[in-house]
Amino acid sequence: MLPPGKPSYLLIAAKIEELHLALKKEKRLKRLGSVIVGFFLLTGTACTGEPPKIGVVDVVKVINESNEGKKANAEVNDLVKARQAALKNKAEAVEKLKKGLEREPSKAKKEEFNKAAVAYQKLVAAADEEVKKKAAELRKVVLDNIRKVLDTIGQEEKFVLILTNENVGYSQKSIDITDKVIKKYNELPGGK
Repeated sequence: MLPPGKPSYLLIAAKIEELHLALKKEKRLKRLGSVIVGFFLLTGTACTGEPPKIGVVDVVKVINESNEGKKANAEVNDLVKARQAALKNKAEAVEKLKKGLEREPSKAKKEEFNKAAVAYQKLVAAADEEVKKKAAELRKVVLDNIRKVLDTIGQEEKFVLILTNENVGYSQKSIDITDKVIKKYNELPGGK
């Protein structure tokens, strides 16, 4: 049974776990892609004699510092707060029933408490699912826009490869294009 009055921990923990799993899956695919692209870059560089233009971007920083990313984070946080406020009254009611049961144990009070606790758990699960769904939806929109910005920057500035910093063990600061991506993202229609 979930402890009454503690839904915020569950919602936040679930949100973090979901983001962690999505990032792990994304990292594995990007590493494989990076190895394949790296091979082709090395073989292509030998033919042209010109070093390829490579960039690195911190996607998490872009999400947290771009205007649209800030809006998405604020929207998820507002939803979490709203669901916590809605659950607070139910948690207090369950806690009140628990105290009443402790003072005067009876079969009827125990059944009433159990029904209220189960109903509360269902509400917490529904709120948690709603937050996860909204966070995933907003994350997808932001990531899609980041990809569009990366495509634009890559084509305009003739990058051969732009990697995320999660896939790079080391890179010089001179190839970090995160600030450029944030600026370009904020210039998108709807990005302000």
